[in-house]
Amino acid sequence: MRFKGMHRKPRDGMFAPPSPEMRPVRPRSNQPRDRFGRFRKAGRDDGFALRQGPDRPPETVQGRFARSAPARGDGGARFLRDYELDEALPRVEPHPPGVPHAADGRRHCGVLERILYRQWDARQGPPTPETVRAVESLAALPDRLKERLAAGLDGIYVGPGGVPQLDDMGHLRDHPLPSGRGTWDICAGAYGDRKVIVGDRPSPTPDVMMHEVGHALDDIDGEGAGWQSDGPAFRALYDQCRPYLASDFHTAAGALGRREFFADAFAAISARQRPALVDMLAGDIRMALEVMLFFNRRYGI
Repeated sequence: MRFKGMHRKPRDGMFAPPSPEMRPVRPRSNQPRDRFGRFRKAGRDDGFALRQGPDRPPETVQGRFARSAPARGDGGARFLRDYELDEALPRVEPHPPGVPHAADGRRHCGVLERILYRQWDARQGPPTPETVRAVESLAALPDRLKERLAAGLDGIYVGPGGVPQLDDMGHLRDHPLPSGRGTWDICAGAYGDRKVIVGDRPSPTPDVMMHEVGHALDDIDGEGAGWQSDGPAFRALYDQCRPYLASDFHTAAGALGRREFFADAFAAISARQRPALVDMLAGDIRMALEVMLFFNRRYGI
């Protein structure tokens, strides 16, 4: 019922939207994140959010590890993260530190847990022995190397299958390997774009996880835009080893053969499979000792 002469006072002013300065700031725990725990592309809305425009703070990390802006347009560079799919893979949490050892792939890996993603479904039972071995190899690394990897990598992904089944790498399915021998579907591990990816496919390398970690350290410890294996010290060692190398894979043209030998040698030494290193060098123990000395001086293994 309406009454003449009586007007209700408008209440719009009472519910006016707050100004940007007065909006409440969500705590860090409630900030929007993606499925990997990283802040979404929309950014954060607190004081730590990056500002757009000329007043954006300068990048603190310079050089070869400075993060580049995402490519725009058809002619821009592409990265592995540009092809990630939307489906979320399962993830298994580690055991707390100090829990008695169990062969289930959940052994705590120290500081590496910040970037380690165990991508299998624990409800279906323990993972394959190859997957468990990959996690065990990470846990056995010296703390100094763990800290170096945690600072230089964006993620380490472990799970069943080949590379295309992990970390949303489906775009690599049926794509040929850099060596031209087979496709990524048969490959047990890969390194690129600051990521280490290890599955459970059969592999001739002494230790798949340590092989990919070797690639990562080769990249992280390189000078300028090159890798460590591109430097004069390892080039000289590689030239001495080349007449003894038994695998055509290690003698491939360009940097491919040299980098693969670096990674395989690191894997054999760190996994304590020294006979495998001797076999790579056609049984020459003297050259194997020279290679072991190189890695011992740099990584203490």
